[in-house]
Amino acid sequence: MQLQVSSKHMDVTPAIREFARKQAGKLVRLSKKITGARLFLETVPKKHNDPQANTVTYEVEVPGKNVVVTAHARDLYQAIVVATNSAARQVRKVFEKRRTMRR
Repeated sequence: MQLQVSSKHMDVTPAIREFARKQAGKLVRLSKKITGARLFLETVPKKHNDPQANTVTYEVEVPGKNVVVTAHARDLYQAIVVATNSAARQVRKVFEKRRTMRR
């Protein structure tokens, strides 16, 4: 699976990119049929303690359907974790639905 990391209003550091790749490993463990994933990072400079300051959007390419997840958090790393867990849950749901329909 290929992971593309892009950002808006910030520079993607190697540490953030490596953390995103480790988190995307959760998606790879679910199925080998995932063809790719895109991760969009956005930081909006608002108030210091604004919970909506960091936004992460995952687009996971699954054959037949694309899963799109958006998460907000104060910390960018926390937003990546929340978005990855949500994307994993939705991808698992898509594959379980297909498995059930085949039976």
